[in-house]
Amino acid sequence: MSGLIEVPDDWRALSARIDAEGGLAVLLGASDSGKTTLACWLVRTLTAAGRRVALVDGDIGQSTVGPPATAGLAFAVPAQIEPVFAPIALRFVGAVSPAGQMLPLAAGLKRLAERASAMGAEVLLVDTTGFILGPSARRLKFHKIDLLAPHHLIALQRDDELEPILRLFEGRKGMVISRLPVSPHVIPRSFQVRRSYRAQRFVEYFRESSVVGISLHGVGVQGSWIYGGKPLDPAGLRGLSEELGAQVVWGERSQDEAFLLVQGAPSLHGLPLAKSRLGVSDVRVTATHEIRGLLLGLADADGELLALGLLQDLDLTSGRVLCLSPCAEPHRVGIVHFGSIRLDPSGEELGDATNQSVEIHM
Repeated sequence: MSGLIEVPDDWRALSARIDAEGGLAVLLGASDSGKTTLACWLVRTLTAAGRRVALVDGDIGQSTVGPPATAGLAFAVPAQIEPVFAPIALRFVGAVSPAGQMLPLAAGLKRLAERASAMGAEVLLVDTTGFILGPSARRLKFHKIDLLAPHHLIALQRDDELEPILRLFEGRKGMVISRLPVSPHVIPRSFQVRRSYRAQRFVEYFRESSVVGISLHGVGVQGSWIYGGKPLDPAGLRGLSEELGAQVVWGERSQDEAFLLVQGAPSLHGLPLAKSRLGVSDVRVTATHEIRGLLLGLADADGELLALGLLQDLDLTSGRVLCLSPCAEPHRVGIVHFGSIRLDPSGEELGDATNQSVEIHM
């Protein structure tokens, strides 16, 4: 890769320091700051120097390891020149932006780092998203860095945009902060270019997919209200269906709120009646057609991703989900993780599923 880009002297100095000291390095930077380019260059340079190097890719919107909406682990192969690394392990995040999925992202990076260490990584590079501005970004970056406890904290910045994050770690024992300028040769990519890249990666991932049935009996369900409360009885569902003007195919009550899954479009006028019938302060109604194409993570019992899926049908009465997926071992699925984005098989993003429900409050 050094033959394809202009390598600054400070990159070479950073590589020499990491080669000498080893350990875990976290890369920070805004979008289009060149941190993925730097990470890949470091992987190849340190591998060529004889180090056993692993890359944990936490840039869930512009992944180089595994498909978007996942965090991935890969080990470098000497003389590897492909910009996309074959994943050894993946963790499902369920979105292409950290917003709303901060805990799965932080926990996934930590688990992948532990896996890399157990597999003998001498150097572990962790790439991150460009989400750096604002209180939410500052909290996320703090907790990720605190969990990972890197020896090297590498900041690529144009001005001082990372200083609010870096100040949190000034003087942290065992941590060396390296501030690097963004290369003037970095070419900014538009929102559409980034979206097209994700669509291409999704299309490649789902190319060999078929409809797969997963039983939810004995399987953990994450990222959703599903199976998180007490199911409503059939008589109650029929009464709610009459009030809402749409068939309620499943319902649950959890403390002072209720969750309903309906076929068709519910009547807004019926929602206060439904709330009164259930005796709750909050009711959330989701239509089945509005979650079709929802991105699913099919993981084993330890949370390691086996395959992604696109929701096709959901029957909670019988406890079965149908999804479009390349999953070759559905019998190994121990966790079905519901993501927050919907996709067309063409890879087009159809929106955030968390905004597809109707809510009414007291």
